[in-house]
Amino acid sequence: MSLLASLSIAGQSLLTFQRGINSTNKNISNVTTEGYNKETPVFQDLPKSGVYLNKIIRAFDQSLFNRSISLNQSVNSDKSYSGILDNIEDVFNDALGSGFSDTLNTFFNSINDMLIKPDDLAARSQFIANAKVLVGKIRSSDKALEDLKQQTVLKVRDQINQINQITEQLAKLNNLIKTKTLDVESNNEYLNERDRLITQLSNLIDTKVVFNEDNTVNVFTAKGFGLVVGMTNTQLQFETDSNGNAVIKWNNTNDITKEIQNGEVGGNLKGINAINGQLNRLNDFATVLANVFNKVHSQGYGLDGSTGLNFFGIDPNSSLSKIDASNIIVAIEDPKQVALATNTAYLNSDNTNGKNLLALKDSINGVLTPTEETALKSSLNDSNNYDIIKNSKFSEYYNSQLVAIISSESSRIKTQMKNNQFLYDAITEKMKSLTGVNMDEELINLTKLQRSYQAAARIITVTDELMQTILNIGSK
Repeated sequence: MSLLASLSIAGQSLLTFQRGINSTNKNISNVTTEGYNKETPVFQDLPKSGVYLNKIIRAFDQSLFNRSISLNQSVNSDKSYSGILDNIEDVFNDALGSGFSDTLNTFFNSINDMLIKPDDLAARSQFIANAKVLVGKIRSSDKALEDLKQQTVLKVRDQINQINQITEQLAKLNNLIKTKTLDVESNNEYLNERDRLITQLSNLIDTKVVFNEDNTVNVFTAKGFGLVVGMTNTQLQFETDSNGNAVIKWNNTNDITKEIQNGEVGGNLKGINAINGQLNRLNDFATVLANVFNKVHSQGYGLDGSTGLNFFGIDPNSSLSKIDASNIIVAIEDPKQVALATNTAYLNSDNTNGKNLLALKDSINGVLTPTEETALKSSLNDSNNYDIIKNSKFSEYYNSQLVAIISSESSRIKTQMKNNQFLYDAITEKMKSLTGVNMDEELINLTKLQRSYQAAARIITVTDELMQTILNIGSK
């Protein structure tokens, strides 16, 4: 082999090992970079020409990645949904003073105080005061839920904007990946960024990812609506309906709100449904309480002889025509108008109607006529709520429908979240073992490459010395 050939082979090797060293140094410098996939240089013998860098392999397992994306969607959905359920529970947490179970009992118990001495204005005033506290608690619960709903809807709006930004970036990356296919090192960086964006997207919404042969991706919603196809992305639009609920449309045409089940958006949409359900149950509670209490109260007489008066009313500022948790008020201010008597001859001592009012604490059976029951049930969000109260009592409805339902769902989601998080962490660790940088391994590789580089450099030095010697001999 000629000296020039040796010099050429050594020069080729020098450049090859330098690229290998650069690739290894890149791994080492990105050891803590989230979403970085290690690169492995693959060398190949070049007959009569030494060695060359055949390719740089980016560590990636599509099956594990897809599984990770699926679990990530579920985990983020569970977290968002669980957080909203916790906030709903806080609204009805009697231990923290935010619920109204104790207030409801105090309201009914104060009726008993009036029964002892029906003409005691102080007891009557205290009853009205307790009623106002109960009404205040009911309305503050309603407002807290409405505020939570509005905050969640705004979160969904912001998350839809994030989704549109991510899909736009993915479409641009697809273009870069497709046009930079031969630039392996740059392409690997684009692929890392592609996977990071897909992961970010899976934080927000449930998607299906299709990997193409040219390393571009097509991204669809769970039901197949295209978000990114080739170099084109399709935007999602956010709207609200007449009830203030979030509505999400694909390409300004298809309503896909119900199809989104996972990711933070899916969790928030489930949370909005949970809030709506709680509001419906709370409103029905207030409506039934007001109607049956008013029916009994209007049949009695006050100390001043007044009769036919409703105890609960609608806030004048409300646009609604029925009493619910958002507008219920105490309609009586004068304690003399609290209707405890049924006999007008004994207004100062008769407490018969007061006993009827107190009896509502334990049962509302027989208070309304069948016609009145039908009318009331038709005005409720769920007619079954009236039957639940009728077959139990207000306090049991509060515990079973306003507390237990949310508590049970919260417990279920927390268990589900724990299981999904465990699976996600396991998949993540497995992916890291495959794609993550191992410093010990990289330092060993770096040492090997540096010595190979030094060997190639030594060949060049020796060859150069030999050529100089030959030249010097020839010049003499």
